[in-house]
Amino acid sequence: MKFYKLFLVIILSSFGFLTHTVYGGGAPAPTFSDAKKTEDRVYAGLVWTLKEKPSYAPDLILGFRSLKVKSNDDASGGDLSIRMKLEGGVSFDSTRLVYVGGERDLLGNIGVGYSNANSNLLGTIAVQSSYARLGTDYELNKNKFVPYLELNTLDNPKSVPKKQN
Repeated sequence: MKFYKLFLVIILSSFGFLTHTVYGGGAPAPTFSDAKKTEDRVYAGLVWTLKEKPSYAPDLILGFRSLKVKSNDDASGGDLSIRMKLEGGVSFDSTRLVYVGGERDLLGNIGVGYSNANSNLLGTIAVQSSYARLGTDYELNKNKFVPYLELNTLDNPKSVPKKQN
């Protein structure tokens, strides 16, 4: 008899629990909204020119990249870098300021620069992924493209979780 009373109490209390949660008595479902963060990185790398006569000795690149990364994986920001020639002694080669934008896994670069070695203004465009950048500089005075391959210490920006409201 005690078993039946216990069973009846459990059944009735579960109906009360179910009606409470089904008819609006439970906690509301969480909502999420987009979040963003700024990611600043200092980096270094090696650059090989890929013109008619490719360079076997790479140039050294030092730079700073600042990106605003959103939880939907969009990223945008800027990159400032200097390139140093290593062949025939260390010397300042060029500097670039570029806009960086795209998805976290694949970023596009477009910008301007100045080649001290060639006394020339540059236009630059590139595609960047983890630890690598493939692009070309356009030397305005010489009207020629100078493609390059860069291996650097820049990983993809870290993902940003959506924030819970």
